[in-house]
Amino acid sequence: MTLDAEKHVMLSYNWNNQALVSKIHDILIDEGIKVWMDINGGMGDNINISMAEGVENATVVCCFMTPDYQKSHNCQLELEYANKKEIRIIPCMLGDKSDRKWKPSSWLGLITGGLQYINLRDDSDSNIQLRARELIDRIKNQSSASTTKLVLAPIKLFEPIRD
Repeated sequence: MTLDAEKHVMLSYNWNNQALVSKIHDILIDEGIKVWMDINGGMGDNINISMAEGVENATVVCCFMTPDYQKSHNCQLELEYANKKEIRIIPCMLGDKSDRKWKPSSWLGLITGGLQYINLRDDSDSNIQLRARELIDRIKNQSSASTTKLVLAPIKLFEPIRD
């Protein structure tokens, strides 16, 4: 998959993880990938309009999942809107430092449950570099779920009864 020059990769995260996501942002930029991140020029005067434009102009939304992300109303708005617009979502698991077994549930589990996540629970520099490479490969190479939709035959609930 080639990235559309007009589109960007949107980074959706909770502010408590801004430092780690900023590292990912910088790696993607160094790779020549156009990135939307709120603190790097993505936000305008109106937060809702800025978030909507961030999603609408994204070819991929990378969500950085933590319990705080799941609790965030704005993160929920962004990801649900991306899902509704059928924009490809790449989940990145940051998890919970106090609960290594944490997994998304509720609305976040519903959206990301069937998707393969990138494991960033280990936030060491070496793992960030390794997982950023994995993310870059998925951004550039993985086909979009919205372009590989199944075409199903119509289901006939009531077929005519024949004698």
